[in-house]
Amino acid sequence: MNKTGDEVELDVFNIIKESPLAKEIKGIVYREGTRPLDSKDEDIVVSFITGLPGQFQAGSVNVNIYVPNVDNGSNVLVKDAARCRYLGRKADEVVGSLPPSDYFFSLGAMIQTYKAEKLEQYFVNVKINFKLKTF
Repeated sequence: MNKTGDEVELDVFNIIKESPLAKEIKGIVYREGTRPLDSKDEDIVVSFITGLPGQFQAGSVNVNIYVPNVDNGSNVLVKDAARCRYLGRKADEVVGSLPPSDYFFSLGAMIQTYKAEKLEQYFVNVKINFKLKTF
């Protein structure tokens, strides 16, 4: 049976929520549009990007891991580069170890860290490609 983008997002959300990656963060795993705008926690947000229909549906999902900035010792908040690097490595391990199911997952791009605009945070972006057997 074909799935909608919302259903794929929910499936990946549930997988990430139960993964070792979720245990590594100090916050909560959210679906797109549900993370509080004022969250200062280390959270994960799962969002559907794109997909194609067919017997094998294929597409991409973003997993963004938000990392609060840290004080550099002079009351200036800066990127927590070590934490971003650590969580990026953990995310790579989790994606590489996802068990086979109706889904086949792979990295869709190199894991990167970006500045979260208007927030004192950065986020580690993990683009996951999926193929879903629908028959």
